[in-house]
Amino acid sequence: MAAATTVRLVLSSEVRLVDIVHAASEHMAGVAGFEEDDALNVGIAVREAVINAIRHGNRMDATRKVDVLLRAKPASIVARVRDEGTGFDPQATPDPTAESNLLQTSGRGILLIRAFVDNVDFKYREGRGMEVTLTKKHGRRAKVNGGSER
Repeated sequence: MAAATTVRLVLSSEVRLVDIVHAASEHMAGVAGFEEDDALNVGIAVREAVINAIRHGNRMDATRKVDVLLRAKPASIVARVRDEGTGFDPQATPDPTAESNLLQTSGRGILLIRAFVDNVDFKYREGRGMEVTLTKKHGRRAKVNGGSER
C-alpha cells in the first residue's frame, strides 16, 4: 500500500446499518495490511463505537447522523466516529468489570473498543457532538484495561 486510502460513511442513527460500517472497517483494515484476526478486531471496535454513537450519542434519533471516517495507512488504520449528541465523560462511565456491573446487559462497549485497538481518543465538540478516534497499528498488541499487552 503506497498511500493512505480514505472512506467516509454518513449514516442515519439506525442500528440496522451497523453491519455496513463493520464490514467497511474490517475491509479497510485488510487494505491497511492487517491479518484477518486483527481486521476483525478493528471491525468489532468500530462497530461498538458506532452503536454507542447511535444509542447514547444520538439517542436512537434516526434524523441524527453518525459520521465515520476510515483511513487505511501503510502502518495503521484510523477510524473516527462522530455523533450529534451532547457528549459524555468516558472516565465517568461505570466499570463493566466491577462486581456490581457483571450482570448488566450493556455497558461493555468502551471496554471492547479499548481491547481491540491500540489507542482510543474521546473528544467532545461543543454543540457538535462526540468524536471517538480509534487507532490500530501494525505490530502492536492492544492493551487490556490500560495494563498489560495481550
